[in-house]
Amino acid sequence: MKSWKRIYRLLTPAERKTSWKVIGTVGLGALLDVVGLAVLVPVLFFLLEGGEDRSTALLFCGGALGWLLLKDGCSVRLSQYQHRFLLAVYRRVSEALFTSYYDRGWLFIRRKGSVRMAYEVNFVCYAFALNLLAPWLRMTGDALLLCMVTVALLFYSPLTVLSLYLVFVPLLWVYNRAIRQRVKAYGEAELQARREQSSRVSETLQGYTELELNAAFGSVRQSFVAGVEQISTCRLRLETVQRLPLCLSELGIVVGLTLLTAGGTGELRMLTGVFAMASLRMLPALRGMLSGWTQVQNSFYCLRILEEGIDPEPTEGRQVPEGRELTFDKEIAVCGVSYAYPDGEQVFDRLTLHIRKGEYVGICGESGVGKSTLFCLLLGFLEPTRGEITVDGTRLDAATRAAWHRKVGYVPQEVYIRNSSLADNIALGAAVVDREKVWHTLRQVRLEAWAAALPQQIDTILGEGGSRLSGGQKQRIGIARALYKEAEVLLLDEATSALDNATERAINEMLADIRKVQGGLTILSIAHRESSLAYCQRRMTLNRPS
Repeated sequence: MKSWKRIYRLLTPAERKTSWKVIGTVGLGALLDVVGLAVLVPVLFFLLEGGEDRSTALLFCGGALGWLLLKDGCSVRLSQYQHRFLLAVYRRVSEALFTSYYDRGWLFIRRKGSVRMAYEVNFVCYAFALNLLAPWLRMTGDALLLCMVTVALLFYSPLTVLSLYLVFVPLLWVYNRAIRQRVKAYGEAELQARREQSSRVSETLQGYTELELNAAFGSVRQSFVAGVEQISTCRLRLETVQRLPLCLSELGIVVGLTLLTAGGTGELRMLTGVFAMASLRMLPALRGMLSGWTQVQNSFYCLRILEEGIDPEPTEGRQVPEGRELTFDKEIAVCGVSYAYPDGEQVFDRLTLHIRKGEYVGICGESGVGKSTLFCLLLGFLEPTRGEITVDGTRLDAATRAAWHRKVGYVPQEVYIRNSSLADNIALGAAVVDREKVWHTLRQVRLEAWAAALPQQIDTILGEGGSRLSGGQKQRIGIARALYKEAEVLLLDEATSALDNATERAINEMLADIRKVQGGLTILSIAHRESSLAYCQRRMTLNRPS
C-alpha cells in the first residue's frame, strides 16, 4: 500500500481521476471472467449428469461460445483503454522528467551526465508505466478475480475453499519473505549495469578516431562484454525467480485437490469438475499476481528516480517564470565576484572587470583558470557565491536572465548542431523561420555561396552533430545563429582554437567586418592564439586565486 501511495503522488490530478476509472475497468474485466466461468457450469452439469441429447448439448455449447466471444471482445476494449492510460502516463512522465532535468541548469547536467539522464528519461519512464503501473493493474484484476471465484465457491463448498487457502497463504508468505529484497537488488544492479553500458557505447562511438589509432577497441570491447554479462546475469536471476509462481501455484492446486478428495462433501465427480473449471481461472490469476509482484519489486528503482527528478506536485505543462526587461546601452560589470563549485574548488575570488558596449575584448589565461566558468556566470548559468554581475546597473539574476539571453549569442568550440535543416539550425528556437533573414545572415558569415550549392539549399539536413560540416562551417553557423536573433553581445568560447590558421583568420576577418556594420556589437572572446587576440581592442588575463 505504501508503494501505491508513492505512485499515486507522482500522478497529476487528472491522471488520479482517470486511474479510478481504469481500476473500474479492471474490476469489470474480472467480473466478465467470472461470469464467463459461470456460463460453463451448466454445460459441465449437463455433461456430467450423463446428458446424451446431442442437440441440447450443442445448444448449451453454442450459447457458451457466443457469450465467451462477446466477453473476449469487451475484454479487448477494456485492455485498450487501460493501455492508453498507461502510455499517456509514460508520455507525460517522460516529458516532465526531461523538462525537470533541463530546468535544473548547466551545473546539474554536467554533474549528473547527459548519457545517464537520456537513459532515465527514456527507459526508466517507460519502465515506470509498463513495468510498474501495468503489473499493479494486472495484480488488481487478478486479486478481484480470485476473490469473486472464492466467494462463488464458498457457497458451494466453504470448507474446501478454506482448506485451499490454508495451503496458498503460507506459500505466498514464504515467497514474499524469501525473494522481496533479492528482487529489488536485482533491479538496482541491472539499472546500474545498463547505465554504464549506455555510457560505454556513447563514449566509444564518440572516441572512434582515438580508439582506432591506438588499437584500443579490444579493451573497450572486453569491458562491453563484461557489461552485457552483468545485465544477462541480473536478468537470468530474475527469470529464475519469476518461474517460482508457476511451481507454487501448481503445488497449491494439487494440495487443494488432495484436500478436496479427502474432506470434500457432496458428489465428488461434480465437485471436482467445478473445482477444475475454477482452477482454469484461479491458477493463471494466482501466477499472474506473483509474477506481477516480482516485476513490481524489480522495477522499484523507477519510483526513486522519478521522485528525485520530478516535482512532488506535478503541474500541467512547463511553467515559465515571469521576467523583467533588461537594456544594454553602457556596460557589463563584474563586481567583486567570487565563485566556488559545489565540490569546493575555488575559481574566482572577488573578480572585478568592466566591458563597455561595442568593445571587442579578448580573455586569456592558462588552462583551468576559469575562463569558461566566467562565461557561464555571464550567461547566468551559474550564480556567484559572492558579488554580482550587472548590465547597465541591473543585476543579472533569475528575473532578468531570460531578457539577457535574448541579447546574447554564444559560440563554443563545439557548436550545437541539430539533425535538422540549415535554416532550422540558424533560426534555432524560432516558431517560424524567416527565410530571407536566414539568407541575410548567411551572407554576413560568408556562407551564402556554399548554402546555395547544397542539394536543398537552406532546407538541407545537416546530419547528426553536423556530420556534413567542416569545423569552420560549424563556427560560422554558430555566429549566424547569434546574428539571426540580433544578439547585442557575442561570447566566443575558444571558437577558433580547433581550426587551422587560414580558417581562423577568415573567421576573425569576418567578425571584424560584422563589427563595422553593427557598431554596437560587443564581443568577448576566449582565445589562446596571439593571432586571434590581435583582433581584440583589449585583453584581460585571468589568474588563479591566491
